[in-house]
Amino acid sequence: MTEANVFQNSTQNPVTNYNTTSHLVVPKTKTINRIYGRHDVLDGDYRLSQKIIAEVIGTALFVFGVCGCCVFSDNPVNAVLGSSFMGGIIIYLFARVSGAHFNPAVSFALFLRQKLNCMEFGLYVAAQVVGGFIGCVFLALCRRGKFKEMAGTQIQDYLIYTAEGTKKNAWCYISALICETLMTFILIMFILASCERDNYLGPSLGLAFSATLISMNVLGGNITGCSLNPARSLAPAMIQWWAGGDKDPIKQIWIYIVGPFLGALIAAFVWPIFIFQ
Repeated sequence: MTEANVFQNSTQNPVTNYNTTSHLVVPKTKTINRIYGRHDVLDGDYRLSQKIIAEVIGTALFVFGVCGCCVFSDNPVNAVLGSSFMGGIIIYLFARVSGAHFNPAVSFALFLRQKLNCMEFGLYVAAQVVGGFIGCVFLALCRRGKFKEMAGTQIQDYLIYTAEGTKKNAWCYISALICETLMTFILIMFILASCERDNYLGPSLGLAFSATLISMNVLGGNITGCSLNPARSLAPAMIQWWAGGDKDPIKQIWIYIVGPFLGALIAAFVWPIFIFQ
């Protein structure tokens, strides 16, 4: 087999190829729009356009399903279980296509880990934001067009209700920011760990993700609503604001953007410490 044939066949079996002299031949990687090295997450059989479409549809279903479970559930337990398993189901559907990010914080962490380049990261985030708005619109339509009641994520009662009465002070915002940051850090650490070659969970990733979300919701649901996802928080907050509803979600949206991105930033630099060399 010639070297040219090895590279031609590497698209079918890109893991490892050998020539007739038993020397390892490294497959050629795409160089267009690449800033870093090989991008294992995106160097699959799907085109970038297919991955972006998957992120739009997947995020729309994710926001519709997760927020819908919280809105329509008759008790907190159903809301936690429904939203967590809904997220796992949708991740299972699209994981092989786009990696099933559905969250700008996840894409940001993978960008920092050199799995996405600048163009791919920008397209992924744009697709997630668009998908978030689409999912919220469908959710509002299912609620008879109640765009003013999108249940935008905001600081929860645990931080607001005090012995002195209902109030929001600096501690409310600090506590909420810390909660979103730390919980996103745990979530991103789980995602980075499960994507490593030796730890790859395969089809069980969706179930493991659901179990992780259940834990996160129990921990932070009564503090911030446990968003951990800027796209999931931004869309309902803006739609609710445009429709003339409660302004608190849009006023507090910075917590749900800064916190997840900060948690992803920390996780992206902490996780490599534990990678086996």
